Amino acid sequence: MPFISRIGIRRSTVVIGAVIAFVLAGIYAADRVLMQAASGRLQVTAAGSAAMVESFLAQRADALAALRAVYADRQAAGHPAALAEYTKALADFMPGIARLWIADTSGRIIDDVAVMGGERLPPVDLDTMTAMGLSRLADEARRTAHPLVSRPGQIFGDRRGIVLMMPLCGGGERTCSGFVAALLSSDAFLTAARRAPHTGESRVTILSGRDTVAFRDETGGGSVVETTVAFRAPNGGAWRLALAQESTIGSSRVLLWTVGLAALVALAWGMMRDRREAAQAAERSRELERLSSEALRANRAKSEFLANVSHELRTPLNAIVGFVDLLRDGVYGELGPRQVAPVERIAASAGHLRHLVDQVLDIAKIAAGRVEVHQESVDLRPFVFDVATEIEPLVSERQLGISMTISSTLPRVRTDPAHLRQILLNLIGNAVKYTPSGIIQVKARFVDGVVPGDTSTPAGSELRARSPDPTRPWVALQVGDTGIGIAPADHARVFEEFEQVNAGPRGDSMQRGTGLGLPISRRLARLLGGEITLQSELGKGATFTVWLPVNPADIRVSPPRQTTPSGSPVITPAR
Repeated sequence: MPFISRIGIRRSTVVIGAVIAFVLAGIYAADRVLMQAASGRLQVTAAGSAAMVESFLAQRADALAALRAVYADRQAAGHPAALAEYTKALADFMPGIARLWIADTSGRIIDDVAVMGGERLPPVDLDTMTAMGLSRLADEARRTAHPLVSRPGQIFGDRRGIVLMMPLCGGGERTCSGFVAALLSSDAFLTAARRAPHTGESRVTILSGRDTVAFRDETGGGSVVETTVAFRAPNGGAWRLALAQESTIGSSRVLLWTVGLAALVALAWGMMRDRREAAQAAERSRELERLSSEALRANRAKSEFLANVSHELRTPLNAIVGFVDLLRDGVYGELGPRQVAPVERIAASAGHLRHLVDQVLDIAKIAAGRVEVHQESVDLRPFVFDVATEIEPLVSERQLGISMTISSTLPRVRTDPAHLRQILLNLIGNAVKYTPSGIIQVKARFVDGVVPGDTSTPAGSELRARSPDPTRPWVALQVGDTGIGIAPADHARVFEEFEQVNAGPRGDSMQRGTGLGLPISRRLARLLGGEITLQSELGKGATFTVWLPVNPADIRVSPPRQTTPSGSPVITPAR
């Protein structure tokens, strides 16, 4: 659509226009089909009605031809009784003849009989002959042997009709001795026309050239459909029958156009609504993109601000800690008994503040994507023992115990030892902080991956189901405590930044912390390709599991399933 795009027309607009044009064309085609069907039915009805009128004229002409044969042989000449009997029989079988008469070549009427329901009609006078052109017709009858038809006109009073004339020629005669004529009323033509089916409540017009032979209108005055059919009179003249009927498809057409236009309006309205909603959605999308960009910029600025501020805070904090150490070492003279406690308090507060600054700096660096990962092959058993040794003074101070269950057959893991050390220190430190009494348990278990299609359920399937990807091999480092526990509803909250569950009072900031330890640990674990999960209930302690991915090349042949090995070191509380 290069041309459409050049002139700025939307594709949806073109589609809408095409659909509307297609629907309009369909409605118009259906309307034309209805009109043609109605016109076709009326054409068939008019053809049948015209055939009835043509047959009516032909039968009357044949009847006069039979009477002409009688008079041409001069057998019935001068016998009015014979004419009366023939006329009576003719009226019984061929109604519609109003009067019948026989005339000689001079036009003098020899015999005449009125046959319209037995009513005695006046004879044909000069006015009738003049109005209907019978004189001209009689002159023509003297020179031909074919039937003749007069122009339509008034017969008697207000009755209209035509005269059908048949010359009296017989044998080998070249000239005719007279003619036989019959008056046919217009009502008879209408009766014949209405014998055709489906002509009720119609407007019928029978025409001879430009003259109207018969007319009757029984329509209700509404919308009508009209058609004309041509047929031949006995003299070969061209007659026409015009038939008009009230349209029976008017309501159907109105319903068709009403429903069609209503559907078009609904379609156009729906499409306009969709376009409006699409435009609103696009506007909202642009607004969301703008807000997202601003949020990203603000978050980046926040992270950079935290990183810069934390970095700048480290220098004076390190100076404070250094001068406190100098004071404690007596570089500036021995401290008096009353000075020892405040200096120790300053040292503890400065150390705590430096720890908090380090955490803020870590979370800022992770958010800004500035944390680098240096992978090394790590043997977990001595590594975890070394970390536990670092935290032994804190465990002894709280009079707790720490139990480690780590097999020497564990596969080596490829990870960053500095980040893994920080994770373990955070998890073990939290376990010590929230365990009033008891033992901290540290376990390491190898969890093999599931081979696709293997339906067996080897040992450790429950632990494997909690792994980030059950199809991969993992080492699960678990740190469990017997402390206050965490409610299931708060499992997600503990991994959110600056969120603290069951924190101590506000005044005890040394115990409260910042709520960054677990978020930092989870982010670091994900940087290492692993994850941290939690299982805990209130009053039943908590178990944090660090999932470390294992390279298949580092897995020993048929490593044994993890069990508690004998001789596992246990660090007991200091007495």
